[in-house]
Amino acid sequence: MSYLNGPRINFWGGGSTNVDTANNEQYDEDRQQPIVDLINTTVTESMTDEQVINFLRSPATANGNPYFVKGGWNFYGDHQFAFMKNNVSSAGIPGAVSTEGSLIDLPVYLLGSLDPVSGDGPYGGPVMVDLDPTSSVTTQIYAGGLMVGNPDKPALLIQGRAVCHSRMLGLRYLGIKGPYATPGSISANGTFQLAFNRADIVSYDATNPILRQILDNPRTQGIMVRFSMFQFFPGKDTATLQKNYAENRNDANPSLGRIIGSIGAWYEGELATELNGRHLENKQLPGAQGVASYNPVLQMLSMDLISALPGSAIRQNGSDNTLPPEPNIDYGNIHIVAGATPVASVASLPDDYYLYGGIYDVAVGAESSGLIQNNPLTLTSDAGNLLIQEQPVRITSDQRNVYCDPAAETIRVRLGVRYLGGPLRQPTILTLSNAAPGSLPDGNFLQYPPVVTVPAGKSYVEFTIQTNASKDGFSQLNIAANCSAGNFISFRKYPLHDFSAVIKSGNIPWSLVYQECLRFYYVLFPAMSKRIPLNDEATLQAVGGELLKRLSDAYRDTTLYMPLTRSMSPGKVALLRAFIEKDQAS
Repeated sequence: MSYLNGPRINFWGGGSTNVDTANNEQYDEDRQQPIVDLINTTVTESMTDEQVINFLRSPATANGNPYFVKGGWNFYGDHQFAFMKNNVSSAGIPGAVSTEGSLIDLPVYLLGSLDPVSGDGPYGGPVMVDLDPTSSVTTQIYAGGLMVGNPDKPALLIQGRAVCHSRMLGLRYLGIKGPYATPGSISANGTFQLAFNRADIVSYDATNPILRQILDNPRTQGIMVRFSMFQFFPGKDTATLQKNYAENRNDANPSLGRIIGSIGAWYEGELATELNGRHLENKQLPGAQGVASYNPVLQMLSMDLISALPGSAIRQNGSDNTLPPEPNIDYGNIHIVAGATPVASVASLPDDYYLYGGIYDVAVGAESSGLIQNNPLTLTSDAGNLLIQEQPVRITSDQRNVYCDPAAETIRVRLGVRYLGGPLRQPTILTLSNAAPGSLPDGNFLQYPPVVTVPAGKSYVEFTIQTNASKDGFSQLNIAANCSAGNFISFRKYPLHDFSAVIKSGNIPWSLVYQECLRFYYVLFPAMSKRIPLNDEATLQAVGGELLKRLSDAYRDTTLYMPLTRSMSPGKVALLRAFIEKDQAS
């Protein structure tokens, strides 16, 4: 079972990712001289704070052409993530999904977190942060809930902690340009899945048959939300942003794009953050992929192709992202082949695929049931211009972005390893390797077995890895098998910053706290200082109680944790906490 096999609610709209880009690199390409140390979160440049900030606000170039500023395309971002005018477009069960009904056109929102201590809120919205800020594959979104409908009477209200990770990363467009020079995200597609526990559901409309079907199933342990993000690029072009900064308006420049999503049941035994189903790869578009699930009882093959089928055009207005997305390429009919035998076909729906969450339900005859369950799938088209093939072995895991303490740790890794969506039919060898997840060198702190064998009849495997206490930084553990697309887990290991002696002395100078704990954030994250000037000791003292809360473990998995980027080492957190606590006690 999965959201593909059960009742689902589909939605679409726009999205905004207001991330700060100043930490995407740690040096100026012109001088090749480090300005900051992203691992140790310190400023290494001898310039004053004002000089560093002015440098990051100064115009930049790429390939000899003007390209935003040294601090990237959004120096003033606050890491808030938001759905923009997302509304329900269809709902129903596989084979009977309708664009009519009481849920249609209701707004869909992701929420910020409740305060974990007081229970008040929710406050703000979801936040997007990268485990490795130089990486394009380590993005996470922390959310505090979901609401379908209007605040005065929502059809579904959920308040609970959840985090999702970038999945199914690949191209959606090939050789198609936007209206101006943009990051590579404009051509990419990323899929995210959030899962909320049943206990997180505050209320729902029990008169709605779709919601009842989702929640009345005894296997339902909660609600999952899958959404695909594509066509994301900054709303302001280079000239507009540079003029904005020159006039000292210093506005944010969030990346704006399209969102298509689905809401369904989160069933027992399913992953919380990775889509369930058999893995499909578009062989003509690098990284484009989807999932499929076959229900032998319904004799229904359901395929999530939202990130597997390419679009035909990109909007030419950077800020206009809430109108219907441009059509997909018209493939006519999509033909499904199991092994070498054609079993079914379905219209590709290039103009209205988004109304149905990009999901295709295909009824198949009883004579094809065995073929589908026992053979890899291939998808082709009338014109012969489509080739999507199933990777028979699929490796999955909820572990995607892992934070490690400075001391050596033993980490238990659990991977799903399935063949055609079920248990393995023969022993399968997984090959492990490590690499850098972004532009910084591999921290090389992971110790792991080079190979892991999964016995026949199993659908998962567990093993342990260790971290090296003498090393830190970023690393990526890659897992591959024959006939598999592979998977990876990214790690951030905090450095050992030991301030125990100065903390024990009780004499903690402000200059030390500012240099070690706050200066990095003051110069790189000016949106934070719009709320709390991090370079001002008196202000820090005035809001010390609130900061102490936000630095605590109780807040870490919420949207309210400080710093939002979760990049401050435990040693530096201890120093900052000790300084604030000393001041609060005096």
